[in-house]
Amino acid sequence: MRVIKSQDLSPRLVGVIQAKDVVSYESPWLLHPGPPLSRALDTLYPAQRKTLKALALWEHWSDDDKELKQSLRLFPTQDFHIAAPLVGWVSPSMLLWVVEDPITHFKGYAPINEGTGPSLRMGEVSKAILDRQEWLNQVFAPVMTELLHVLDIQLWPIIQQALYMGDELHMRSVAASFVFQNLLMRPLLTSGRFGALSLTDQMMFFQVLWGNPLAFLNIVMAMSQIYFQYWAEQKFPANMITAIGANGFAWGYRCHDDPAHWQLVPAPLAVPGRQVARSFLPIIGDSFVCEVMGFGGQIIHNAPGLWQDIGYVPPLSPSEFGRSALCAQNLPVVLAGEEMPLRGGACPSDLPHMAFDTACVGIEGGFLGAGRVDGSSWYRSKRDECYG
Repeated sequence: MRVIKSQDLSPRLVGVIQAKDVVSYESPWLLHPGPPLSRALDTLYPAQRKTLKALALWEHWSDDDKELKQSLRLFPTQDFHIAAPLVGWVSPSMLLWVVEDPITHFKGYAPINEGTGPSLRMGEVSKAILDRQEWLNQVFAPVMTELLHVLDIQLWPIIQQALYMGDELHMRSVAASFVFQNLLMRPLLTSGRFGALSLTDQMMFFQVLWGNPLAFLNIVMAMSQIYFQYWAEQKFPANMITAIGANGFAWGYRCHDDPAHWQLVPAPLAVPGRQVARSFLPIIGDSFVCEVMGFGGQIIHNAPGLWQDIGYVPPLSPSEFGRSALCAQNLPVVLAGEEMPLRGGACPSDLPHMAFDTACVGIEGGFLGAGRVDGSSWYRSKRDECYG
């Protein structure tokens, strides 16, 4: 892994946008996390199938399964610099955060985080969940567009504070979300557009932002897409990973030297931090981008509040604190004053030696707890030539 300095790029949260304004294809289409899904829709896991069908109805596509199977096209999210968590379907009308670097003008996108309750990303469906997606477009988007037009939300200062406050910025982003929420609080409350909202809509704002300890996670995921583009354009001597994710069946990555092809291994099961009573999916989602950025399992020692939930046993000796319990790899974060160099930006040869934080999602949907997965699968990887 190489050293990332916060001054290399200056990613900022600049707005929100619907996915159909990023993806130029004519619908119906859906984006999914991870490498391409080369499977029939009826062979997907129940959590994937039911959220796919719910989004198809929300988009007012055909409710005939046979017609939908024939017309629906599926694409990996990261083909469009979008990163989506867990089950993570992205449909044309879904609202995304927009992160941009003002120098390179690279942009990255991610869905608005749905919070800790039932959600599409956890493979769950209800009228309230779909109503929230509609509310994001109709109410949240106009207010946030106006607000972010006048605010300068730089991401690295938020990240620096959060790391000092005990986040690892994957399974724990409580501090980052708190800092982000505080930056928005005063401007939002004094906004005329916010003041004109009904009390119900104002309370919904608090639920989506201030009641959400994961609010900043998806913004970090969007930021990763800027760095992936930067590493690809700069063509660093090392063969940098420029996309990584899992779709429940395969775990894959792409590199800047061969951007059209995914290297694949079967998606393994995570090791839950606590006993899990129900069957859960193999790993799924794009949030492994956080790990390649140097967060998550790479700095698990930085997040003691997460250790018990994730099943991490810290080393007994302080001198061993820079080593991962799963893979004995030197952990990559170094905080050095304002520059805060961070070791991130993995190469394929790094993956077998990394330990990744993740979430366990039930086969039928629902969050079952935090877990970890090591990179040993990558010792057995072979080039997959099916896509590109």
